[in-house]
Formats: sequence, C-alpha cells, structure tokens
Amino acid sequence: MYEKLYEMNISYQIRIIQESDLDSLLLVKSDVSVHTDRFQQQKEGKAVYLGAFINHYAIGYVLLSLDNKEDVMPYTNHKRCADMIDLLIIEPLRNCGVGSRLALACEEFCKEKEIPYLGLDVNPTDNAAAKRLYERLGYYSVGEIHLDGVYEYIDEEGSKGKYEDWCIDMIKRIE
Repeated sequence: MYEKLYEMNISYQIRIIQESDLDSLLLVKSDVSVHTDRFQQQKEGKAVYLGAFINHYAIGYVLLSLDNKEDVMPYTNHKRCADMIDLLIIEPLRNCGVGSRLALACEEFCKEKEIPYLGLDVNPTDNAAAKRLYERLGYYSVGEIHLDGVYEYIDEEGSKGKYEDWCIDMIKRIE
C-alpha cells in the first residue's frame, strides 16, 4: 500500500458575511433559518456574522453577539461581555487554524468596540477539542455546567431523538 503525507497551506479571507453569501453558507450548515436570523441580528446591530472564505466559498463562520452575556457578569465585575456563538469550520479544514483566526477576529472586533470581555459556551464532553482550542487562546472556564439547549434530531435509521447540550461558560479579558 502506498501512503504519503501531504501538508496543506491554505489561503482564506475572513470578513463580515453578507446575505449574498447564503448559498455558500448552506454548504457549511444547511439550516436557512439559522442564517437568516443571524442576518437580521446583524442588520439590527446586535451581532456581527463573520465568515472564512476560499474563493467566495464559505469554509466556516462564527456569530459575535454584541448583547451582554449576562450569565458571566459575576466573573467580569459586571463589565460588558460579548458572546461568541456557533464557531463552525467544515470538517476537512478543521485543525488548520481557521477556527483560531475567526476567534481572533472576534477579539479584534471587541477591542475596536471597547468591549472588555469575550465569552462563549462549549460542551466540555462532546466538544473537548473546541474547549482545548479556547484554552490555548486564553479563555478560562467560569461558573457551573448548564443546559444550553435541547435539539431534536433524526438518526441514521430515521428515528427521532433529542440531544441535551450541557455547556460551560468560558471568558477572556480582551486587552
């Protein structure tokens, strides 16, 4: 058997996502309502929807909610904290640094807007790799594990189920 390891350096652009990017976004996550809701939040000035693109094709995204992340207020001395939501990179390009760059873009935006903290929720059990990424970027866990959401799904046999997403809050002071 012939095997050879190839390394890949990819060039991509991180920018604010526009409604004209919808078809491309659907290749990352196929739920139209998620994206249209985020476009509305962005129009209202409540959020910034950032994406990573290769030749105008989305390879990942993150929603930066500018609403105060209330549940972490005791850990920020009641200073403002933005919320990084749903950082997602397409499977073949995970572990190539795209997620780190999107998180850093969120941090830069917070610096520009003088938002002193950035927070997020992560499931430490089902998404341990993401938790390690955030720790490497300087985020730390605060508070107790909490139910972040319950999501319905259909498995491979066509049976319906529910997934409980138990998360912890992580925050970082943005200098």
